[in-house]
Amino acid sequence: MIVSPHTFLRILLILLYAPVSICIFRWLFPIMTPIARRLAAGFLAAQAFVIVAALVVQPNTATEEWLWSMRFEWNFTSGVASTQLALVAAVILLTSWLANERPAWQRLCTVSIGLIFLFIALEEFLDTKHPVPDWPLHYAILGATLATLGAIVALRSPWGMRRWFILLIVGLSFVGAGAILFDALSGICNHVLLFVVDGCLNRSILEETLELLGSWLTLVAMLGWFSYIVPKPGPRLRRVLYALPVAWILICFAISPVPGFHYSLPAEPVSVRFESGLHLYGYSSDAKRLPSSAFLWVSEQAVESGIGYSVHLVDQVTGDSIASRNQWADRVHLGFLSGKSYTPVYEQPLALQIPPQAPTNRALWVVMSVWRKSSDDFVYQKILESDRRLLSDTQVVVDELVLRAETAPSLAPPVATFDGGIGLDGFTLPEQARAGETMPVAFRWRMDADGREDYAQFLHFVHEDSGALWSFDQQPLGPRLPTRLWYSGMVDRETWAAPLPAELGSGSYTVFTGLYRQRDLERLPVKNVDGKPFTDAAVPLGTLTIDA
Repeated sequence: MIVSPHTFLRILLILLYAPVSICIFRWLFPIMTPIARRLAAGFLAAQAFVIVAALVVQPNTATEEWLWSMRFEWNFTSGVASTQLALVAAVILLTSWLANERPAWQRLCTVSIGLIFLFIALEEFLDTKHPVPDWPLHYAILGATLATLGAIVALRSPWGMRRWFILLIVGLSFVGAGAILFDALSGICNHVLLFVVDGCLNRSILEETLELLGSWLTLVAMLGWFSYIVPKPGPRLRRVLYALPVAWILICFAISPVPGFHYSLPAEPVSVRFESGLHLYGYSSDAKRLPSSAFLWVSEQAVESGIGYSVHLVDQVTGDSIASRNQWADRVHLGFLSGKSYTPVYEQPLALQIPPQAPTNRALWVVMSVWRKSSDDFVYQKILESDRRLLSDTQVVVDELVLRAETAPSLAPPVATFDGGIGLDGFTLPEQARAGETMPVAFRWRMDADGREDYAQFLHFVHEDSGALWSFDQQPLGPRLPTRLWYSGMVDRETWAAPLPAELGSGSYTVFTGLYRQRDLERLPVKNVDGKPFTDAAVPLGTLTIDA
């Protein structure tokens, strides 16, 4: 008879829980106070509920999967685990305060144990450890510290108290096996363990179950110690014990990284899918349009394997990076995208430190890439799909911006005012030039509104005798700052090097300039200082003599 993996897992969990709980109920519950027994039994029932839900519930949406899964944080499972650990910490601290007759060194040890459990309870809910590459080592040190403190107290205590600290150490061994052992074994015995566990069983359920069972044993141990110190708690003390789990649940609601179910993304929608499985759904910037955050779907496995992202400000002309940020991806700030399944996404910080020498009034790209740590290398992940421009198969342009220059506003009226708030403040045109050479022409611009369109500037030379026309077009400030990135209050200038063709006839020319939209070649209306429109939307600059 072949047993299915799910059936085998259920049998394994029953074989794990049944003997442990029977032993606790048979030998330890009778010597615990009624309130201690109720709290311990209540949390065992809560564990059974979340474990059964993880095994039985067939989620139809991503939200349901998140709520009931034992792989994710900030849901029912992590809430039960965190509250259980927080109650362990609270009971330890409360009992240490009540145990006035105990030696000072012993109370110091137990208070230290309680504070460490309080930290672990907070971390169990927030789960900020994964961006730290050597987090298992940190947790192993914490576990060893707890076990050592528990052993010190046990060795110097009477048997009635010692048994509870021995049980505390046993519970810690279960927690350590679930939190660290599976991860360590999966790295050492990858081929064997992944076939036996991941191939047949749900490893996350085994890990979380061991952690839950171990933390329950530590709770029983500390409730038993409380029963030893306070065999007949009064009504007020009983109410305090009942209130402790409720208080922690309210604290978790207050500090939860889950902001709610967003009916629209609180950012500019973006859709970029990377080879690693990450999917970029949104991008947001601050008041200066500097990058502030990205909204990613990222799996727990990707975070655990060492996945990160980089953000660069890249000069659009030179391709140089003027500022950058490298960050490990995390699963802390959770939100939900509206849709059929309310896709869970995680907000990632993108704040950049702009160096003081960063160039201003230059068009910059905000370029994002994703990488995975492999041994000592960082392998950039290819982009599979994107609705944004790509610089390469691993770099996507999510936005563009300009670092604004601090300039004094122009007081004199512009010589020409274009629609859209663009003003031509002044220009410098030579009186004479030679065909076949370049001619310098300087323009000074101001902007009274934020730019939205790409405009090109034309320079027309009209022969006064023959009427022959020659023209030269380019962006007003060159490629370094397209007009779509001009901003209110901008004042800047550019000197053109207009190439005069060798075959340009000699004589006197009238020179005109103006702007036109690049998307439809439509000229932008322009007025003089008196508010009168220029003919053909062309601003006369003066006359120029061309020598052959």
